[in-house]
Amino acid sequence: LRFEADPAAPVPGGLPPRLLDAEQSNTSLVYGDAYILKLFRRIQPGVNPDLEVSAALAAQGCTRVPAPVAWFTTSAPRPATLGVLQPFLPDATDGWTLALGALAAGDDFTAEARELGRATAEVHLALAEAFPPAGPGENGRTADAMCARLEAAAHAVPGLKPFVPGLRAAFGALATCDTGPPAQRIHGDLHLGQVLRAGRDWFVIDFEGEPSRPLTERRTPQSPVRDVAGMLRSFDYAARQRRPWRPEWARRCREAFCAGYAARAGWDPRKKHALLRAHETDRAVYEVLYEARHRPDWLPVPMAAIKRLAVWGG
Repeated sequence: LRFEADPAAPVPGGLPPRLLDAEQSNTSLVYGDAYILKLFRRIQPGVNPDLEVSAALAAQGCTRVPAPVAWFTTSAPRPATLGVLQPFLPDATDGWTLALGALAAGDDFTAEARELGRATAEVHLALAEAFPPAGPGENGRTADAMCARLEAAAHAVPGLKPFVPGLRAAFGALATCDTGPPAQRIHGDLHLGQVLRAGRDWFVIDFEGEPSRPLTERRTPQSPVRDVAGMLRSFDYAARQRRPWRPEWARRCREAFCAGYAARAGWDPRKKHALLRAHETDRAVYEVLYEARHRPDWLPVPMAAIKRLAVWGG
């Protein structure tokens, strides 16, 4: 094993550890409410994006992402990231918990969603500085990949099959629409559980991406609309946690998030309708497959989105 650390951020010893029991794709230990050590469960050769991206953003001076202070890897000839130590935010609450709390209390969440949109845009701008954009997006190739994932999901989840023509049309529209902002490094798995609010500030965490996907794919530049679509889907998930479902709450949060994003990014995701619809559809297809395999009781949540997105303009 190879252990490394940021010499400018010494870590004191003797901090008592505790295991976090939250549902997540890695194992995390907190030391003295000062640091969090994330141990990756799915190991692939190469630098894990959670280390690579957070270090690059710290170098850019982006304060929305906790900077890594230490990490360890396997040694050559095939080094792989095993764990990363970062500052822990003890007074922070994740966006999912905050959203559910607002729903339970009947509170509005649009102000928080707008600020979250602005924070997301700031991270995207910093990512574009740290990792130069790859140029115009290749919508045709992206549409083909989305169609392939749709076919595989429909084969595994028969309930998707009636909606395949409408969903394929959403991907077909992507191939001919405005390419939108340049492809760049993004979060890759952005949702309310991947953001923290401490005081009045939002922080973005867990740049690991979807651990089941190959590391090279997770490090490939993609449209920032993909992250926007992931967060929009997350608002929808939150609004459907208890009956009666609150689609109007989700709609207001989605609008506020996009407005906040547009104010900071300089372009409005809502004006890239075909692009946003395609990425949101692709995310919903992924959710259907995930829920069918792991949480069948949650399957109605993404299926409700599938029914909406299968209709043009949904």
